[in-house]
Amino acid sequence: MLLEHKVALITGAATGIGRAGAKLFAHEGAEVIVADVSDKASQETVAEIKELGQKASYIHVDLSSVDEIEQMVKKAVESYGRLDIFWHNAGVYNEGHIDDIEPENYDKEMTIGLRAGVFGTKCVIPVMKQAGQGCILYTSSMVGLRPTPYMPGYSLTHGIEKAGTIMLMRCLTEPLARYNIRVNCICPGPVETEKWKTGQIRQAKASGIDPEEYYRASVGRIPLRRTITEAEIANAAAFLVSDRASGVTGVAFPVDGGFSAV
Repeated sequence: MLLEHKVALITGAATGIGRAGAKLFAHEGAEVIVADVSDKASQETVAEIKELGQKASYIHVDLSSVDEIEQMVKKAVESYGRLDIFWHNAGVYNEGHIDDIEPENYDKEMTIGLRAGVFGTKCVIPVMKQAGQGCILYTSSMVGLRPTPYMPGYSLTHGIEKAGTIMLMRCLTEPLARYNIRVNCICPGPVETEKWKTGQIRQAKASGIDPEEYYRASVGRIPLRRTITEAEIANAAAFLVSDRASGVTGVAFPVDGGFSAV
């Protein structure tokens, strides 16, 4: 029970990595707050957690609104009386490089991925300071550590936003350490979501390459020669916010099969 007696607020927890993390955090003893804009998927996540006899609730939040972010944190604290973990996992990404960037897509990615992380953190810091402890975790990406032209779903804008998230973490590490608040980033490699697979196929066709060949070439650049699972990212996240990582802060933690090291 890594997270027993902890209260964890996770953004973007309706599906994917966030859902896997919410379920694991609950399994490890945390009371989990699923924060997302997708009502149906979020309620399904909460129901799955409760079916296993664990604790979870849902807060609807549009992370493009600072007012809603403030209300999200306020509701969480009113409901549970504390907030031990804030994991800003929500994000969007757009494919392509600089010749493909559209202003509205760029703005949305920066707003959900980076700006919401800034203002979400601003809201949780007073709560954690008062408690004298806390953990803040951001989902960055392997392309926040090292850019790659070979993963079409991991675009230029995605890399800029995720590198910004790592810098946000580094800027907060020292000022928050004096309050016993740890701040870290998790940097996933490619996870085989449907959007990722679709992007691989589209990029392969645009390049006149067989999709299977393109997939093998892309994954072949990862030392482990495979994609990463949502469970692997959730496991690393649970460790980083647990007391077992009590001496870990200011770390960009890659779960990318070794990509960022070569």
